[in-house]
Amino acid sequence: MSVESIILAVISVLLTILSLCILIRNMKNPIHISLFVMIIGAAIWVISNGLDYVYLSVLLTKSTYLGALLIAVGFLFFSFYFPFRQRRYTLLLHILIIIPIIILVLLLYTGDLFIEKMIEEGRKILYGPVFHIFNSIFLIYWFWGIYNFVMKYKVSDGFHKWQIKNLFFAIAFSFVAGIITNMVLPWMFNIWTLGWVGPMFSIVFFGFISYILFKKNI
Repeated sequence: MSVESIILAVISVLLTILSLCILIRNMKNPIHISLFVMIIGAAIWVISNGLDYVYLSVLLTKSTYLGALLIAVGFLFFSFYFPFRQRRYTLLLHILIIIPIIILVLLLYTGDLFIEKMIEEGRKILYGPVFHIFNSIFLIYWFWGIYNFVMKYKVSDGFHKWQIKNLFFAIAFSFVAGIITNMVLPWMFNIWTLGWVGPMFSIVFFGFISYILFKKNI
């Protein structure tokens, strides 16, 4: 196992511990539950990027998308309730949001509509038509969450405004870091060896969010 894999494995373990601490702190609070889902998704995403064994390549690649789906749906629900709830969210709405995630996960691990084939020992992936649906769902949920936070920022003041402002900072920092290591360096400078660095920033992102959350002992 490479040094990079060990680092990401450690980060995945730390994220898992963090998620359990958050959930145990208040297992009935939707803020804690949604953040738990986000962090567990990040832990799966990180470990899937960290391990590079050929015989696990298909499973790990699929798990990467499982982690991304959990992050997206967790972030959307988190935006509903953190730092306050602007309106009532019905059970039906929650079910309608979860159903596409369940369907995508089932399609991910069964058949070849999501990932058609992996060749060159897992280094090249041929995607099926469902992959484009995954991209759409991921972006819709993510930007829907961002929109919710923007709307809350406009009407908040004091400590809540501080929380949302710092949340935006954490998102921007992690997003820019990920873009640089996973897009700019590979595609503009042909540097492909730092793709593992992007997932490292997840511990910074969720650690900062946890600080924002627990500063007021929610």
